[in-house]
Amino acid sequence: MKKTSTAIKLTICLGLCFILVYCASKGPGKVSLDPRSQQFLDYIGYIILSVEEKIFREMPPEDRGEFIRGFWARRDPDPSTPINEFRQTYYTRLATADKAFRAGKPGWKTDRGRVYILLGRPTNILRKAMGDVPYEGGKFVTASTLETGTLTEKPTEIWIYDNYPEIFSGPLRLVFVDHHGTGEYKLTTNVEITPFSMGAPTWDEPDMAKYQWQGEIEMDGRGYEALAIFDYDVTLETEKGKASSFISLSIDIPYSRVGIRQEGENYICDLIISAEVIDSQNLRVSQKGEPFSRTLSKKQLKDMIKNKVLIHKEWNFSLPPGKNLVYVSVTDSVRGKKLRKLFHAEGK
Repeated sequence: MKKTSTAIKLTICLGLCFILVYCASKGPGKVSLDPRSQQFLDYIGYIILSVEEKIFREMPPEDRGEFIRGFWARRDPDPSTPINEFRQTYYTRLATADKAFRAGKPGWKTDRGRVYILLGRPTNILRKAMGDVPYEGGKFVTASTLETGTLTEKPTEIWIYDNYPEIFSGPLRLVFVDHHGTGEYKLTTNVEITPFSMGAPTWDEPDMAKYQWQGEIEMDGRGYEALAIFDYDVTLETEKGKASSFISLSIDIPYSRVGIRQEGENYICDLIISAEVIDSQNLRVSQKGEPFSRTLSKKQLKDMIKNKVLIHKEWNFSLPPGKNLVYVSVTDSVRGKKLRKLFHAEGK
């Protein structure tokens, strides 16, 4: 969730000479990541979706283990086997890239490391030192459009992939140039290497058939499986008066991410929404919660999703002095999913 700047509100009530001064800060204080969680995010940065990273950063540390299991499970090409082939391949490539492409930084953080992790070993590699011309199959290679300007200038590697024709519309040639002679080769080819490039062409995309009818959603580049991940937004506004502090908490849940149960011609969503404040002594000082259920026709549900309608809930909490933890929880009873989020709020 994006952080917003702290705004100062001055409210002056002149009646009866009574003056109240409020300081309001919008946007919840996020909990910083522990080193192990940050390392996980660093390692899987090439394949994690933005919605997944948002969830991971906002959830309590004790819930992140379940997130990690779900993260890899969503990418498992064959859940019937005991090994997650995707996870195994990813970490094997990461370890190989780290050793092979170190250049003043970990090898997996370089351009060659990233491409190797996402695409694997190239079919062929053409190498040249400064001023050399690539040599392949007993003859000198003539520069193509992709390689123009690289044949006589800097040390260059050209990686050729013959095994992704369905994704890249033919053999893929990637040009890496060592501009400064440091051993770090930068990708100069203007092509986007995405997480979806990692999967072999025979792997099926996530099954989104059950979501396609919901509002006939027009994809906007987020990736199909992004719609299937349960998430919601939380906004906190802290207000401090002379004697006490309180927070205004709002929760917004898109219908497009909510599980739907069909009963006859009706479509039903069932949620349990709650929040609690834990003080600096680890004591629960306040708690609120309530179920949310709605029955919709197919047309109504489509309209809700198409128009990006949100399930909205607001609560106010008094804040004790010091640093407080605010836990927000939404349980999707249809999916059997529960997602908690954790934020900081400081009372006066």
